[in-house]
Amino acid sequence: MLLLLDLDNTLVDRDGAFERWAADFVAAQGGTAEDLDWLLSTDGHGYTHRAVLADGLIERLSMTASRDELVHTLLHDHVDAVRCYDVLLEHLRALHRDGHTLVVVTNGTVAQQTRKLQVSGLSEVVNRVVISEAVAAKKPSAGIFAAALDGFAGDRAPWMIGDHVRADILGGQQAGCRTGWVSHDRPWTGDEPPTLRARTTLEVLERISSREDASV
Repeated sequence: MLLLLDLDNTLVDRDGAFERWAADFVAAQGGTAEDLDWLLSTDGHGYTHRAVLADGLIERLSMTASRDELVHTLLHDHVDAVRCYDVLLEHLRALHRDGHTLVVVTNGTVAQQTRKLQVSGLSEVVNRVVISEAVAAKKPSAGIFAAALDGFAGDRAPWMIGDHVRADILGGQQAGCRTGWVSHDRPWTGDEPPTLRARTTLEVLERISSREDASV
């Protein structure tokens, strides 16, 4: 079984790490709770361009740092605090040992996303990593999925698992994948629903395993 796996907020708690870093950062700059709320809401789960955040912080907090310096800070300073979700790493190790192919498909820079994989322990259990910067294509575009599926010749469609309605689920559907949506208790807001959905990544993976076992 081929599993394509989103990274941020699917395998690792990116938002939790960013929120903890942001609280310390805003406080150190003399910012308020309103400034922190602005940063977290504008962050858009990492999908807002970092230059937008940098410009906003410079204006709100009267910072003397340059935009480039702040972009680098926003990209990298929270990364060492990123961790895999509870018990998920062990489940992925078991899938890997059982011969399933695990491919991380993620938007972002090579340096940032590679570091997340290292500090979370995921680099030891996945078979391959496809990062948007490296292939010059971002989810949900076809190019990044083509890179992820290169060489795949299975009889059954692969799975794409992720938390983002458009980047992961729509992108996976357009690439011919079955899809598993990690809802984090959110209502579905897309058009064609995913093949299956559950609150956590672990639950999605367990439902996929049950489904695959039942079809054998």
